[in-house]
Amino acid sequence: MKAIAFNRHAGYPVPVPPEVEIIVDSATVAAGRPVFLPDFSQGWVARLYPAFKISRLGKDIAAKFADRYYDSFTIAMRLVSPELEQSLTAAGAPRGVLGLYDYCLALGPWIEVPDSEKPVEIKCGGLDCTLAPGQMLINEAVESLSRYATLKMGDVVMPCSLPAMISVTPGSDITVTLGSEELTTFRIR
Repeated sequence: MKAIAFNRHAGYPVPVPPEVEIIVDSATVAAGRPVFLPDFSQGWVARLYPAFKISRLGKDIAAKFADRYYDSFTIAMRLVSPELEQSLTAAGAPRGVLGLYDYCLALGPWIEVPDSEKPVEIKCGGLDCTLAPGQMLINEAVESLSRYATLKMGDVVMPCSLPAMISVTPGSDITVTLGSEELTTFRIR
């Protein structure tokens, strides 16, 4: 399993080639497990992403067929050290290390993909946003990725990040609500 996070905000076009970061499976925390902050940085923020789970093998998938290749949805929380991210960017260095460290990605429980006609309302940690399916551009993200890589069952595609980051410290709990129902609580330790 690989998780692929697009470096774009909702509402912006999907670039080709895609600007993505690959998060290795050993860095992923299963739903319901606590997230432990790594000790190599002092400050941490959480970026939230809508996430879709790939349900079948595919390569060179056209956007109009992309919805056949994912079957589950959740919210993903990705830990980022702004200090490390800024130093890599300033040095012009590759950002690959941002997807390697333990506990950098936590996934909520998988649920049915929301109706493509209805906006998704997400609330958590002071963030309150509504995403229309056209802003996430999951089909375009799948098309863009599959031009360069084979998507396999269990892969996670995070087509965009939500507009705000949340500061996290040990002992924080971030509860995510979709519409009026609680989806998950990310426990930070």
